[in-house]
Amino acid sequence: MSERPLNILISGAGVAGASLALVLARQPGFKMQLIITLIERSPVPRITGQSIDIRGPAVDMIKKLGWEQEIKARHTTEKGLAFKNSKGKTMAILPASGDAKAQSATSEYEILRGELTELLLDGIKESKEKGAHVQVVYGETIKSMEDRADGTGVDVQFARGKLEDQRYDVVVAADGIGSPTRGFIFGKEDNASHIRPSGLYIGFYSIPRIPGDDQLWHWATFPPGLAIHLRPHRNGKTMGVYLSICNAKKEPNPDLEAILHADVAQQKQYLRQRFESSVCTWQMKRFMDGLDATDDFYMTHWCQVRTPQWAKGRCVTLGDAAFATMGVGTSLAMAGAYCIAGELSKIASSEQVPQALQSYESVYRPYVKTQNLDFALLPQLANPQTAWGNWVLHTVVGLFAALRLQDLVTWIMNRNEKEEWKLPEYGW
Repeated sequence: MSERPLNILISGAGVAGASLALVLARQPGFKMQLIITLIERSPVPRITGQSIDIRGPAVDMIKKLGWEQEIKARHTTEKGLAFKNSKGKTMAILPASGDAKAQSATSEYEILRGELTELLLDGIKESKEKGAHVQVVYGETIKSMEDRADGTGVDVQFARGKLEDQRYDVVVAADGIGSPTRGFIFGKEDNASHIRPSGLYIGFYSIPRIPGDDQLWHWATFPPGLAIHLRPHRNGKTMGVYLSICNAKKEPNPDLEAILHADVAQQKQYLRQRFESSVCTWQMKRFMDGLDATDDFYMTHWCQVRTPQWAKGRCVTLGDAAFATMGVGTSLAMAGAYCIAGELSKIASSEQVPQALQSYESVYRPYVKTQNLDFALLPQLANPQTAWGNWVLHTVVGLFAALRLQDLVTWIMNRNEKEEWKLPEYGW
C-alpha cells in the first residue's frame, strides 16, 4: 500500500456525492489508503424529497454492492400510473411491469429521495465505524480551488471555516445542476452554457393520506400546461404531491424564474393562484390546504445538463453536475459513482489520478450518451397547453391501455438497456 493516503474531496452530499463516498469507503480493490471528505452546503442532512427510481446498470450496481434488499424494503408501494382529466376521472392505467430489467414508468426500485440519501449516509457512518477514513461536513462550501503548478494536487479554500484549507489529490463536483464546483473546474463564464432548460417547473410537497388514496401514481393534466401528480409513500401516512407548470416552449419563464429565487411563502402563493384559477376540480381544496400546511416544500425548474468534458486533471464532475437527465438522473449518478471508485481503485500512486479520471470518462460516457435524449417533444407533449391537446393525450394513452400496448411503452423506455455496454467489474 502507498505510504501517502489519497486525499479525496466530494462537494455535495446528495445521491451522487453520498453514493461515491460510500462506494469509495467500501471498494475492496484499493491499493492506496483513502481519506474521504464529503461536504454539504446545507447545515443539516438533506433527507427530504419525493420519488426517484433506479434503472439500467444502476440495478446491477446495487446488486453487486448488496444494497438491493435495503432499497426494495423502502419501495414507495407504487403499482402503476393512472392518467386523469381535470375532473379527476381516470382515463387510462399503465401498471408496473414487475420486471427489474424492463421497468415501466413505475420502477421496481421506486424510493423517496430522502430515504435513499438517508440509507447512503447511514452506510457511510457504518463504514466509518468499521475503520474507513471518511467524514461528512455540513454547512461548508468551496471558496476557491487551484491546481498546484507542479501537478501534485489541488489547493482548496473553504468558505465557512468548518474545514482548514488544504491540498487534495481528487476533487469531485457532485453539487447539482447549477454546480459552483463545476465552475471552479471549467470556468464560471461557460458554466451556464451547459444547462438546457425544459420549461417545466415543479413544486414538490407531502400531504396527509386519506382513505380513498391507493398505490397508483395519479397524473392529471389540464390547460395551459398544468398538471397535478399524487404519488404514494411507503409510510402509509403521507402522499407526495407535485404541482407542475410547463411552458409552451423550452425556455425559462421570467415570472417563474423570479419565483424560484423568492422565499417559500411567495412560491406557495404563486402556485395557489395558478392552480386555483385553473379548470381543475380534482381534490383542489385538499391539495391547496396541504400546500399551505406542508413543511417539506421545494420548487425547481427541471433542466438537462450536457457538459463536453467531465474530467480535468485531478477534478471530475458527477451526477446532475455532469449529465442531469430526466427520469434516469439518479441511476446515472449511482452507476457513475461506481465507475469513478472503480477506476481510482486501480491506481498505485497519486500521480495516476488524472489518468484514472480520464479512464472513468472514457468508460462511462458511451453509456450516458445512450441516455442523453434531447427533450424533442418532451415535456411539452406530456403537458398540453390546450383542452384539445389534453383530449389527444388522454385518447392516445387510453388506446395504449385498452389495447394492452403498455409493453411497447416499456420497450421504448428500456431499448437502450440492451446495448452492448455493461457495468465494469471492479472486484466486488
